[in-house]
This record gives sequence, structure tokens and C-alpha cells, in this order.
Amino acid sequence: MLRPLACLLTATLLSACASTSQTTSVGQDMYRLSYNAGAKWQTWVEVKNIAREQAIAHCQSLGKRMTDPKVTSNHATGLAPKVATIEFLCSPLPAQNSNAKNDKS
Repeated sequence: MLRPLACLLTATLLSACASTSQTTSVGQDMYRLSYNAGAKWQTWVEVKNIAREQAIAHCQSLGKRMTDPKVTSNHATGLAPKVATIEFLCSPLPAQNSNAKNDKS
């Protein structure tokens, strides 16, 4: 009687793990990644923010900034696994203003 309960508990704990998909290129400087919250109790705002933060980190690793994010989700509710997918561009960082006058004449 305890064995099926132990198996169910183990399966539940394993399914509760959150994961992020590998970032894939879907065009020139355009990427896609997904964040799966598993069965963790997270709001949609949290799930989407985690996906956005990971997109920002990916672009920063390339020396760029994340722009033009398009976030979609699977609209799961309750403890069903929530998945947010984000497509985004990694754009060059804004140029520093090289015309600034630092010396006083």
C-alpha cells in the first residue's frame, strides 16, 4: 500500500521541477526560448518574467541587449505546468555619445 504512494510522491516531485529550453536561433539576431514552471505554484507574471530575464541574460552574453520581445504562454491554470515562450532580438548596445565635450575651453 505504501509502495504506490511512494511512487506517486516521487513522480510528483520530479514533475515539479522548472526548466528552461535551450535558446535557439530563429533568424538573424532573433532567438526563442521557453520556461516551463513545472508544477510549481507561480503566477503568470512570474513565469513570463523569468523567461524575459533569461532572454536578457542570453543577449548580454553576446554583448547585446534584448529588444522586441514577444511572449506567449500555454494558458495553464492551477498546478498544471505553465510554459512561457519568448521570441526576441539581440540588438547592438546603443553607441556612447562620442561628441560630448569633456574639456572646458
